Amino acid sequence: MASTTDRILARWPDVVVEPPERDRERLVQEMRGRLETGDWSDTRMSLVTTAAVALFDQDRRDRRDLAALRRFYCEEIESSDRRTFLNTMVAVFIGSYEPGAAHTAALATALDRSRSKIGARWAALLEGVPELLDATAAPSALAGRMVKMAVPWDDLRQLGLRSPHAPGLMDHVHLAFIEQLAPQLDQRSGMERLIGWLKPEGQQARASGAAEAISALLSPWQNRAASSDDERFLTERLISLYGDPRIRSENAAWSGVPPHLRAIIDRWLTGENIRFFLDVVSAVEESHMWAPRERFWLGLHNQKRIDAAWVAFSKEGVAYARRKGADNRFLRFGRQEAGGSRANTSLLILKIGSKIVVEGSHSYKVHVFRDDHPKAPKLYESWYDCEDIRLLPGSWSVAHNGDWQSRVLEHI
Repeated sequence: MASTTDRILARWPDVVVEPPERDRERLVQEMRGRLETGDWSDTRMSLVTTAAVALFDQDRRDRRDLAALRRFYCEEIESSDRRTFLNTMVAVFIGSYEPGAAHTAALATALDRSRSKIGARWAALLEGVPELLDATAAPSALAGRMVKMAVPWDDLRQLGLRSPHAPGLMDHVHLAFIEQLAPQLDQRSGMERLIGWLKPEGQQARASGAAEAISALLSPWQNRAASSDDERFLTERLISLYGDPRIRSENAAWSGVPPHLRAIIDRWLTGENIRFFLDVVSAVEESHMWAPRERFWLGLHNQKRIDAAWVAFSKEGVAYARRKGADNRFLRFGRQEAGGSRANTSLLILKIGSKIVVEGSHSYKVHVFRDDHPKAPKLYESWYDCEDIRLLPGSWSVAHNGDWQSRVLEHI
């Protein structure tokens, strides 16, 4: 009875079957044994192609004991006319591509010499990107085509790259694409093109090279301000794709972003959190006090005096925030869980220089702590109790009466 792999290859000869990790060494050793004995009787094409995938994977492509088998595959590329085999070896080349690596150079040379025999599976891609079979220039060449594409993900698939986010060649193409697109990333069209590449419709966000993409999108704003629309666009898209960089459980993609670029998104999120707090609390609490509070806190943010901000909403605030979530779905927030007369109090926790400042709704005083206070509230927590914070020793506090703003400024 034919194996599953044989049946797949018989029906869809252009499909490259990825063998399970547990079978890879066995497949390679079986091919190695046949090469060493010269016994090729009953050798199925499914063994040849699946062993090729395993032979050139990251664990085996540099192993010295498999050098003869790798040479055999390259020689077979030049001598074989089997479409299934040649198409598989193009896929193996793409999937294992490492610029300048010995195995990439060997496969590139053999495939380039056999270019005329490669079947229709790769014809459009080889015609559109003749440099594809170059061991060093393929990434920059393909990236150059992508920069001119309206929707790179869709256009690459039309060229024959069924999985444009696959590892190997496309990891390097991704980095080259970012580099070539960089001059356009201060314009909305460039931002949208890169973000569309990172997260095509119906696909998962690209993980490999995410830090480089995030860094490129933030780099234009190191020494100049983005428009409010662009700032919000980038903040919303990046948080939606890769989570909130301030929350440890969500910041895997952000770990490779340099601190000076992380500071840009942190500053933008600070402004979003302050506005988010003020918008929600203004909606759920009728008070004449919110206009001066809004001017004060946003004024400090615009002066770049607020280093970080975090919000903890009451149950009422959470319900409103969720109802209005279409505009703020990318913003994370904590919960304020005190009950009784403080059940509807929401908190804004700020880092200002060496101080932690806690602002609250519903006549809650402003509380100021030194950031080295052992029990000072920490930003980015899931839960807070405003009564516990109010009763902590060692803080300075002021009610929102008279010229409270000047008194706060004196203590921060």
